[in-house]
Amino acid sequence: MDYSGLDRDTTLLQRAPVLAACRDGPVGRSTIAERAGCSRTTAYRATTDLERRGLVEQANGGYRLTGLGSTLLDCVDGFREAVDGARRLRPVLARIDAAELRENTRLFADATVVEADPEAPYAVEQHLDTLIADTSDRICGAATSFGSPGLLARTVERVEAGVEFEWALPTAVLDRLERQHGELHATVLAHDNAAAYVVDDVAVDFSCYDDTLVLTAFDAGRGTLTATATTDDPDAVAWAEEIFGRYRDAGELVA
Repeated sequence: MDYSGLDRDTTLLQRAPVLAACRDGPVGRSTIAERAGCSRTTAYRATTDLERRGLVEQANGGYRLTGLGSTLLDCVDGFREAVDGARRLRPVLARIDAAELRENTRLFADATVVEADPEAPYAVEQHLDTLIADTSDRICGAATSFGSPGLLARTVERVEAGVEFEWALPTAVLDRLERQHGELHATVLAHDNAAAYVVDDVAVDFSCYDDTLVLTAFDAGRGTLTATATTDDPDAVAWAEEIFGRYRDAGELVA
């Protein structure tokens, strides 16, 4: 990537409040200054610069966005959402380094993140237990590990209550699950509303509980949950559903 224009792009980020103030223009400089939270002098300099760049234009005594200005403002908004999401996902990104997640952090700008720490070692497990218990329609997801026997038992409870359950996991994880929790796993798969698919690899650990998406981060060495990020954002849920659909189509159904 060419970073030679970084200074210019940084200036665009600084001018973004003024661009946003012109979104439903034309608006005068006094209104721009008020909306952008800056002085009239700053508004004057910014609009002059943005007009020179072709991002705003004068009309009816005020300023409005050009097509380029509107497009770049959308890019700035998307960038800020992506940065906010990345910062919020910090404990999850510490365990998951996948392009599919890095490219979609904007979907998690408003996610609720729960971490396990010495003062609250069971916070993540308790959070997931509540979500599973409240699920009434469908659970689907993909995992490179699995939670405690308590979470597995809670999942079995939901399957026996009629909740649709579909899971994708690599062969090594399936083998470990059958070896350590074979009875619970067999109980799940004995129901017609449950299915498991073996896949080559899982890049992002996630679960969809009805209309709620949860990213799960595991300590690879210990296999324990370290953090979750939870969101009800429809776009985030649709993103996860699309990933799961690919796993299901490419995977082998466990008999």
